[in-house]
Amino acid sequence: MSKQINLAEKIEKSLPVELAALVKNAVAVAGNQNQPLYLVGGIVRDLLLGQANRAFDLDIVVEGDAVRLAGEFAEKVKGRLIVHLMFNTAKIESGKWTIDIAMARTETYAMPGALPVVTSGTLKTDLFRRDFTINAMAISLNPDNYGELIDLYGGLKDLNSKSIRVLHDKSFIDDATRIWRAVRYEQRLGFHIEPETLSLLKRDIPLMKTVGGYRLRREMELVLKEKEPEKALLRADELGVLNALHPSLKVDDWLVSRFRAAKQTGKANPDYYLGLLTYRLSEDDLRQITKYLRFSVRQVKIINETRGMILY
Repeated sequence: MSKQINLAEKIEKSLPVELAALVKNAVAVAGNQNQPLYLVGGIVRDLLLGQANRAFDLDIVVEGDAVRLAGEFAEKVKGRLIVHLMFNTAKIESGKWTIDIAMARTETYAMPGALPVVTSGTLKTDLFRRDFTINAMAISLNPDNYGELIDLYGGLKDLNSKSIRVLHDKSFIDDATRIWRAVRYEQRLGFHIEPETLSLLKRDIPLMKTVGGYRLRREMELVLKEKEPEKALLRADELGVLNALHPSLKVDDWLVSRFRAAKQTGKANPDYYLGLLTYRLSEDDLRQITKYLRFSVRQVKIINETRGMILY
């Protein structure tokens, strides 16, 4: 655990005023309930990098009863409460802000790609279940050490060396969607997938079939929402990740140029990118991938509209 770094000032300066106020209210409620509270996830990474969080949706972990905490918190800030009792998690929507509150937990997987079995855990076990070390750090929101960075698995070291590293060698086996996330974070942040993680990623590409098309589609959508999705797609093609979705999918100079032209003409959006990605597929291949990834009605409509265009 790192006791040298305190991010309290960064929290105050980086978060919008309204969101910082929501965090203070959550801290107050947790204090009244005597429940330890921590800020986790991408916001911790981005604060350390000095980057603005992409959406300022915050993830908070509580070592205790998340639903109880969220209920009182939502009432205090007059927010909309959405509860998921199965996982002891809740979402609070207040104005344009969203805060997710989850019970610190342990996850076990009955088989590759299965949804996890969740049991109550500690902050240590909760951080260990995460995808990469750079996303497995926390910030204490507790009065005695508010703002203190908690780094149990070398996340700060990997952040400084610009490395994407899994926490254990079964990470991609447990959840093969992490393969797409590794590529996405690598390209967004300008990092590199470190050698051992890269070896595990390549080994486990066939396990993408264990998670189902819908979940893979969700990861694809996140890639297409990136500022420069063509970079992640090029890397996915290079590694064989894209081919695992369908052997006819490819990324080349033509596709990259179409993505960049879309930005210049104001057409850039995930659905249009998806139309470009599938533009050169045969009708049969398109039917296969549409069924496998379970494209939405909206997506199918835009794909068909894009295929009706003459693109050079």
